[in-house]
Amino acid sequence: MISNAKFSLLKYLKYFVFLLLAAVIAVAIYGAVLKSDYEFQRSRIIKAPAEVIFEQVNDFKTWENWSPWLEKDPTMVTSYKDTASGVGATYNWKGKDESGFIKTISTTPNKEIMQQIDFGKGHVAEVYWNFNEVDEGTEVTWGMRGKISFGEKFYWLLKGGIEKNMIPIYDSGLQLLEQHIITELEKHSFEAIGAVDYGGGFYLYQTVSCQIQEIEQKMNEMFPVIVAYMAKNNIEASGKPFTLNHKWDEQNNTAMFSACIPVKERVITTAEVLTGYLKPQRTFKTIFKGDYKFANEAWETAYAELVAQGFTEIPGAEPFEFYVVAPNDSKNPAKWVTEIYIPIK
Repeated sequence: MISNAKFSLLKYLKYFVFLLLAAVIAVAIYGAVLKSDYEFQRSRIIKAPAEVIFEQVNDFKTWENWSPWLEKDPTMVTSYKDTASGVGATYNWKGKDESGFIKTISTTPNKEIMQQIDFGKGHVAEVYWNFNEVDEGTEVTWGMRGKISFGEKFYWLLKGGIEKNMIPIYDSGLQLLEQHIITELEKHSFEAIGAVDYGGGFYLYQTVSCQIQEIEQKMNEMFPVIVAYMAKNNIEASGKPFTLNHKWDEQNNTAMFSACIPVKERVITTAEVLTGYLKPQRTFKTIFKGDYKFANEAWETAYAELVAQGFTEIPGAEPFEFYVVAPNDSKNPAKWVTEIYIPIK
């Protein structure tokens, strides 16, 4: 006969099995009724042109500079296939806890990027990026949507839900992206080339006197007038735009300069736009890369290097600078290239 103690134990064991079975059934029913579809997105306004942000997101190799997953797991190993940028680009990763891949499906330059991502959990999700320029900069929206399988529901249920896990990562990623882009925009450099012979030539120009802080505004007003005049009269440019500095008076905060565009030969013009000639001369050349807010530092470096290399500026000479890569060529100021020429003996 079964003792009372054993009978009680079997009774409790039976109740435990029933409760466990009931719990499993309840979880299964709960999982079955959970929504399979999901979508979430995060947004952040970054003080940078959409073109600059788009370039960073569109190139998977730059993700190593701001990826929230790499920050979370520095040991993560990444790899790329034939291309890392644009449609068809792929990015694979393998970390301590998970691995996966992402692929770019379509792009609308500076507006939208569509991607597919697989976290190795059994389904492929859709990732989307939207870039919307606003007064403060660019509103960047990063989102993901997809449909999880029945089995994945329990995986994410145990982890508290896919949104609970992914939203903090997306928030961190946008913050890291902003920090990286701000750092990129600040990059600049000065390279003293040394003495070079400038060949000279004709140019069309307008001249103005203004306060030093008004120089950029005046340039933005004058160059379009010259360009429009050349288009109207079928005149082709023979080089990059440049400015010719006539006077620079920091004590009185004034400057006098000409906005110029090179042409192949002398042009008979009206009073609106004039023709000038820059004679061949020996100059000290410096290449400045970066935002124009570093221009004063660039010129100071150019003059310091000129003296350090044993050259002397011609008294009363008019230095000039060519805009090899300008804002019209790239919205990224770190890519702007300016060549500084100082006439020397």
